[in-house]
Amino acid sequence: MQRCLQLAAEAKRKGKPAVGSVVVKDKVIISEGTEGESSLPPLLAHAEIVAILKAIQKLGTNDLFNCVLYTTVEPCYMCSYVIRETKIARVIFGTKAGEIGGAFSSYPLLTTKAVSRWQTEILLEGGVLEEDCLQLLKKVKG
Repeated sequence: MQRCLQLAAEAKRKGKPAVGSVVVKDKVIISEGTEGESSLPPLLAHAEIVAILKAIQKLGTNDLFNCVLYTTVEPCYMCSYVIRETKIARVIFGTKAGEIGGAFSSYPLLTTKAVSRWQTEILLEGGVLEEDCLQLLKKVKG
């Protein structure tokens, strides 16, 4: 999670939302992403999606079942869909995302069993270094 905080700070310095994500396999970071990376259009350039796409490219597969996603903020709906489709086994995040969060909102895409092809349960852990994540999100640029 420390690396996620560093990535979030980097995004903040660039004028983007302070969100950083990494994908870990076998206790090794295999990819990372920052919010607003130029590799994707701004609307799609969420840190989680950037990190997941880089992991897919590195591993040569869309099946990330043996991977863990760390991120500073609870994944939103869009990111949650990508997480479910790539079968990431575990998601660890810093702070909740409120009404657009994929785990604790009215539409918990990360935990729903209503979609027949998403029957694999994702292990969720929130609140990791939450105060650090919140402080970074609130920090005023400059």
